[in-house]
Amino acid sequence: MVRLRGELNSGKAPRVRRKLLRAFARAPSVLEVDLGKVTYLAPENRALLLAAAAVAHRSGTHFMIIHASARSLRVLGELGMQRLMDAPLLPDP
Repeated sequence: MVRLRGELNSGKAPRVRRKLLRAFARAPSVLEVDLGKVTYLAPENRALLLAAAAVAHRSGTHFMIIHASARSLRVLGELGMQRLMDAPLLPDP
């Protein structure tokens, strides 16, 4: 699981990228990205999540985003994230 938190502005993209790369280096069968404590998701980080979902999709890794805000879910949905994921992009109940 990759847990992200705080304001993920463009300056934090290298950190997010490193976290995602470390997670993929473990060759997981499932990769969950927890956005529950993210207050802002800059376009650079959205692109990283989309790229991670695409890599997971191609490699057979189940990719899920959990605990995302309604706003983050809407933006990721508009980017086409759902077609690369194994679970629906839904807000927490």
